[in-house]
Amino acid sequence: MNSKTLIAEIAAAGALIGSYPLDWLVKRGEPYFSAPASEPVILIHGFGGSRANLLALAAYLRLAGFDNLSYLEYPRWQSIDDSAAHLGRIVEGKSGAKGAHLIGHSLGGTVARRYAAGAPKGAVRSLVTLGSPYSYGQRSPAEIGIFGDDDPVVPAPIEALITRSAFARIVTLHEVGHLALIFHPEALRIIGTELRANRVPGSNAAAD
Repeated sequence: MNSKTLIAEIAAAGALIGSYPLDWLVKRGEPYFSAPASEPVILIHGFGGSRANLLALAAYLRLAGFDNLSYLEYPRWQSIDDSAAHLGRIVEGKSGAKGAHLIGHSLGGTVARRYAAGAPKGAVRSLVTLGSPYSYGQRSPAEIGIFGDDDPVVPAPIEALITRSAFARIVTLHEVGHLALIFHPEALRIIGTELRANRVPGSNAAAD
């Protein structure tokens, strides 16, 4: 990991630590938010994290016009299959016939991928993962996988070894580590673009 990436990772870690008290305030204010107008977006944190880690991403999505945000929180010892089943219940309860957009960081992306692999048709409108563990033989043809080229936790895949149906698209960001992915402007731009491309027709999500 080069010095620029290391500094960005330290800054990201500080931001994540600082997000916990801020999330307490956000939770207290959520009952007073206006009724959501967009289709659901479900955010899934990484191993050992919490919804607080995704506050910056949530704020960006609200500015982009996606105001129907939910989180999957899961204990670190819970199996991926159990977490995926929990995610399925949230999607079913939140989306109705609209389907949901799924965004997961690290292990959260693996959970989202596991659910999406067996989800009912139309249940998943978008699937975006950030630095999520993968296999070269996986099948996730709708997934946008975003990776950092200086990530020591989940190294970016070698695209020549990936099967055609493993991802819809892989994006590898330069001089980016594992934690900084969820704050990186280009990662946020890609997420916004993907969600807008797959939104419910007639919705009013903001333009770029």
